[in-house]
This record gives sequence, C-alpha cells and structure tokens, in this order.
Amino acid sequence: MPDSFDRAAAVLGRHSDGIRWPYGLETPGYMERRRDPEGFERRVAETRARQEGMVAWAERYGLRLSPAGCCPLWLVREASQRCRPRMGHGDPCKRYGSSGSDRGWMDHSVTWLKDSRPAAITSAPYNICPQDEERLAHWQRTDPRLRVARGTGWYGYDTTQIILWRSDRIDAMAPAATPEPAPA
Repeated sequence: MPDSFDRAAAVLGRHSDGIRWPYGLETPGYMERRRDPEGFERRVAETRARQEGMVAWAERYGLRLSPAGCCPLWLVREASQRCRPRMGHGDPCKRYGSSGSDRGWMDHSVTWLKDSRPAAITSAPYNICPQDEERLAHWQRTDPRLRVARGTGWYGYDTTQIILWRSDRIDAMAPAATPEPAPA
C-alpha cells in the first residue's frame, strides 16, 4: 500500500526514527536479518499485518494515538492531560506498571484521542483474572459513559484486546481484526 507510512503517521505520529509505533509493533531490526533471514522476513510480514490492522482500526473510529494518555482517570477527563500527583496524596494514576488495581488488564496499553479529546484505551493482557474483570466493571459503574469490549487484536501472542471507551464520543467499538500477513 503506497500511502501506508502517511496513514500510520497520521494516526500514530512520528519521531526521529519514523513512525511512533506502540511497544510490540516496532518493525523488526535489520540485525535479525543476519541471524535468521527467513525468520526475519516472516516476522516483518507478521508485524506489517499487525501494524496495518492497528492503523485501519484507528482510522475506522477516527482515532489518534495520545502520548499523554495514561489510565482510566485520563479517559474520563475532558482534555488530554497526564495524571499528576497531588500534594500529600501520591500518584493517582492507574497505568500499567503502577501499584494500582488496574495494572493487570492494562498490559500493552495504548491511549487514543478522538477530536483531540480522550476517547479510548486499548490493552492486550496475556491473562484476564477476576480482579481485572472487577476493575473493568468498576469503571463502568463509576462513569456510565464507559463501555468495554474484548476480542483478538493487533498485539498477538495469545493476548486479548480490551477496549475501554467513552460512549459519548464513540457509540460502539469492536476489537481490531488483524489481517493475515501477505505471502513473502
């Protein structure tokens, strides 16, 4: 697809090395080509298919990656701003890697804007435990605009894509369908 770089750049943004791909969707490094040329070509084709799946999914909903997004607290705000520690209260953020209750389901998370406002969080945990289900239900009870969907997504590796989104910004969402890689 001749305009795939421009499409990805419009959705994900750019940095000095090219497209700002989320963790796990970076194009394999060329050093891998020397070690295993056939494996490298297969991984490049698989990664490109996953990248295309992500970009097509984001385009379908009019989304752009948010480098400022972090957690469900970010999602319920009117403007895209990172969580900030409050004097004497510590860090309220629930992002993956924090000690918060949402760290399990937020593995491999990506935050998304629609019309420059927080709209969705996608994640790709390897396992979803009952505590994760309770946290997702908690957010839906806390803010009636929030919805959840699950399915396969672009990350792969036997993960489940979870989408937590604002229904006042996007009526309905479904997980991404990752296309099969093109034959090498």
